[in-house]
Amino acid sequence: MCTSLTYTAATGHHFFGRTMDFPTTTPWRPVFLPRNYHWQTALGTSRTTRYALLGGGRMAADFSGYLMADGVNETGITCAELYLPGAVDYADAPIPGQTNLTPQDFINWVLGEHATLAEVVADLPQVTLVGRKWGADKYVYPFHWLLSDRSGQTLVIEPTGGPLTAQPDPARVLTNTPVLATHLANLNAFLGVPGTTFTPATIQAAKATIAAGTPLPAGSVPTRRFIHMALRRWGTSPAPTTAAATTQLFHWLGEVILPYDVTRRDQGNHNYTHYRGIIDLDRLTYFFIPRTTNRLQQITLTPEMASHRHFPHAYLAD
Repeated sequence: MCTSLTYTAATGHHFFGRTMDFPTTTPWRPVFLPRNYHWQTALGTSRTTRYALLGGGRMAADFSGYLMADGVNETGITCAELYLPGAVDYADAPIPGQTNLTPQDFINWVLGEHATLAEVVADLPQVTLVGRKWGADKYVYPFHWLLSDRSGQTLVIEPTGGPLTAQPDPARVLTNTPVLATHLANLNAFLGVPGTTFTPATIQAAKATIAAGTPLPAGSVPTRRFIHMALRRWGTSPAPTTAAATTQLFHWLGEVILPYDVTRRDQGNHNYTHYRGIIDLDRLTYFFIPRTTNRLQQITLTPEMASHRHFPHAYLAD
């Protein structure tokens, strides 16, 4: 399923990138949500955004609402969801006195109600994630989240039990299950680096691997895609310009996409890449390439949009 990373170009420009891999055939498209947007959680409670946001999303099939898979808000923080099956621990019911959300509501809460990652981290202990389906979806999706900001800070939130917390992601890469700590240990094992944590020795080994032209792990298994992207991320010199960085990131993401098989379209377990998305955090620009047309869309969340647009907008996916 999904592969994501954060990246800093040689110019100091900050980026987020991801493949959106999912079995649903619901169209994913760029979505803008405005300030003061009143939305309903899957628990039927109402919330209101304070900040405009732009990212990849889809409309609910049975009610007026948007599920965001990733995005950036007007203050320059990003959040993206990725699958974590077999590891999540959600509450069975809302807890009085807590901010009760379903996992599908989480990105709207992060980006719509916070200006900084520090604010998100401070609010996490008050959040309870409840295992409730979103609209007509068949399942409660098991997610973990990658967050970043314009300083290059990258955090991961994994709801594996107890109060929610955020941990730094030193590799600045995330895929699906397993949890981040296991991914980091697997990366070192692949590189022959002692220990289970990400260290300067991990970076040096990644550079040596790329320089030697060693074939990178391939295939749909998340652990292999994590290693593949971490080696690209740390083994390659930073791109010299923002344009070169965008091109490079799309190329790397293209190496880990999951192909679409029309003969498996109606199978519930057919995961394929719906889109590749890149966010330029410094310019608040969203780059979106859908599977259907492979055409690049470029949308910028401008101050004028944040100030004067008062209604959600779903852009065409093609």
